[in-house]
Amino acid sequence: MQPLQSGGHCFMLTLRLMEVAEGPDQHRIELALEGNGARQTAVSQLKLTVSEQDREDVRWYLEDFLQYPLDPAPKIAARVEGRMAEVGKELFKGVFQSNDDARDLWTALRPELNDARVEIVTSVEGAATLPWELLRDPKTDVPLALRAQSFVRAHPRAAERPRPPQAGAGPIRILLVICRPRAGDDVPFRSVASRLLKGLSGAGQDALRLEVLRPPTFEQLSKRLREAKGRGKPYHVVHFDGHGAYGAGGPKAGAHG
Repeated sequence: MQPLQSGGHCFMLTLRLMEVAEGPDQHRIELALEGNGARQTAVSQLKLTVSEQDREDVRWYLEDFLQYPLDPAPKIAARVEGRMAEVGKELFKGVFQSNDDARDLWTALRPELNDARVEIVTSVEGAATLPWELLRDPKTDVPLALRAQSFVRAHPRAAERPRPPQAGAGPIRILLVICRPRAGDDVPFRSVASRLLKGLSGAGQDALRLEVLRPPTFEQLSKRLREAKGRGKPYHVVHFDGHGAYGAGGPKAGAHG
């Protein structure tokens, strides 16, 4: 195993954690730390139980508590915070302290964590199996998601190159989904989409076909995608341009998601 060169900040390290479920509460975690032309790897066997009550508590904390923080909610929230910290530390120990290779990898990453990218790679089905955002270093008592430069989710096939349409198959079909929950108070449409529209003008317009989803709802998006697939002409690209909103009561409730 070749050690990483550390101590400088002229490069970004990438920690990739690939989760593979091997049974109830049993997980194989493949670790890879890359940067500056070097690579370290490790494999951890993790056993961690996250109960349905744990999941419901986290949901309550992130949703209901934000809307109704009145007594006795703060006391319940304190209990949930303690449990989230406990789960995060258990997850950390199972991943980074299960064997010598994993410990060496964490030793190399720790001083560079503020400048590192952390990628959590799971299947779509396994995306909610483990609460990776709670991953917490017991020594600093800080979640990695708050210390790393970036902390993202990824799909094992997300890096595959798109396959271009075959010759004679017609134009590239693009569905543009524009969501502006705060109407006039939101980001102007053309400030984001102008480059896309510019690219569709001139010589390239015959090779591309742009459709705009109206209304831009999840239900309508699902319907349009199913219809396109049923016609044998699915979209090559779905471009989402917009924001989400938290809260109920209209487009101006809550903040951007």
